[in-house]
Amino acid sequence: MEPKFDAHSDVRHEENAELENHNPAHGKVETAHLFQEDSSGRLTGRLLLPRPTDDPKDPLTWSTWRKHLSFATICFFVFLSNYITASLSPILLPILRDLRTTLTKGSYLITFNILFLGLGNVFWVPLSLKVGKRPVLIASSAIFFASSIWSARAQTWGSLLGARIVQGFGASSSEALGPAIVADIYFLHERGAMVGVYTYMIAGGSAFGGIFAGLVANANSDWRWVFWMNAILTGVCFLATVLFQAETNFERPPECETGEGLEESQLLVIRAGSNTSWATSLSVTSWYNREISIWRLLWRPFMTLRYPAVIWGSIVYGVALGWVVFQQTANGSAFPRFYGFSELAVGNINVANLIGATVGCLSGGPLSDYLVTIMSKRRGGYFKAEFRLWCLLPPFIFGPIGLMLWGGGLGDHLPAMVAIAGSGITYGVLCAVPIVAVTYVVDSYRPLAGETMTILTAFKNTFAFGVSFAVIPWLEKDGFVKVAGWMVLIEGIIFLTTIPMFIYGERIRRWTTEFED
Repeated sequence: MEPKFDAHSDVRHEENAELENHNPAHGKVETAHLFQEDSSGRLTGRLLLPRPTDDPKDPLTWSTWRKHLSFATICFFVFLSNYITASLSPILLPILRDLRTTLTKGSYLITFNILFLGLGNVFWVPLSLKVGKRPVLIASSAIFFASSIWSARAQTWGSLLGARIVQGFGASSSEALGPAIVADIYFLHERGAMVGVYTYMIAGGSAFGGIFAGLVANANSDWRWVFWMNAILTGVCFLATVLFQAETNFERPPECETGEGLEESQLLVIRAGSNTSWATSLSVTSWYNREISIWRLLWRPFMTLRYPAVIWGSIVYGVALGWVVFQQTANGSAFPRFYGFSELAVGNINVANLIGATVGCLSGGPLSDYLVTIMSKRRGGYFKAEFRLWCLLPPFIFGPIGLMLWGGGLGDHLPAMVAIAGSGITYGVLCAVPIVAVTYVVDSYRPLAGETMTILTAFKNTFAFGVSFAVIPWLEKDGFVKVAGWMVLIEGIIFLTTIPMFIYGERIRRWTTEFED
């Protein structure tokens, strides 16, 4: 589609003319016009992209409070999905004693939960594209709630493992549908900050899960109380999902995804005439895709593996998460053994993670949007997805530092704060990297946000599972220092793949327009 410009208020720089050759096929966004210019080339205002329609069901036309309420609900869901995963770490040793199992088997309670937290999306996301996001989130949060009660009542290791697997499956829908909802309800210039908030909820959930589980375990010698607290929280999550999680699926015309954005003043006019109600968006039958079979939808996420950006996002996110899971799995036994930490002290290690999460999410989210704004203004108001990749420089520098502080601290029995600081830095890297990677993929393939997030989530959790599954054997064989060295090497090689993505990303998107759905 050829962008339209007002001859009296907007001009087009000749050197940017080639940037307007978009191909909306498959939702690939090569470049977009995000700022208006006057006749002298001065930027006069922001343009909104994707362009909202006058359809009452279009979530882009919702009021700000409606958008934020829906977003807050999915954030609470994903916060708890990671909170409950991490809540087991401080009580791992008491569980081992009561259920009479080994440390290796005990670690499966964390690793299998993480695995199904990723793989469950292969089922939930295609189903959400068929019947809608709202009914899927209601069903999955109900499973999450029921399995949390099951875990609190489990009397054997096998029963508890089964409950943790079902928990991961139920909670998994929030992992991939969160970024998809961000893409549904927020404009392009807002996505970096919102994905940053969403990622902070993931990271904050893991940090707070360890902290509060430690507090509960310290206050009550029965470790089951940690799981009963989890059950209460997941019950609240289920009610919030039923009451506040609106349906955001909407079939937007492809030409609205690229090209010239909409003036902000026009959005107010569209909102005034849309006449949509909150109750309508809470219907569980407002969306049903009759055009595509569920089997085709189940296959579509795997088709996105043809896009190099999706593969790149999956591996950088996967390695960042994998090392954090590795550390958390090892910390539950290493700190009590080396430093005599209690359950409360093990939980409080996550305070460092929370600090790292805050710094990492601020640098990856708002900084990403700010950088995109600055670079777009310098290029005559045009946006390119690769602008965001500059924000990966800080985490790429600090990642190896955090890993070596953690491995060297534990391996050489240095003061506990050395390893804790390394753990916090590694956690900050986990927050910064996926914000940029996820937003980059969503910006590049907006209409395929659900499918791409399915693959990203499934891969990064599978990678984390594979790594953490070998935590105890690997550490027993090579020790903390050597393992940390290998982690740095693997991370460095994977992070270097960002360079070809930055250089060739736009050309790759043009090439992939030839792919069929």
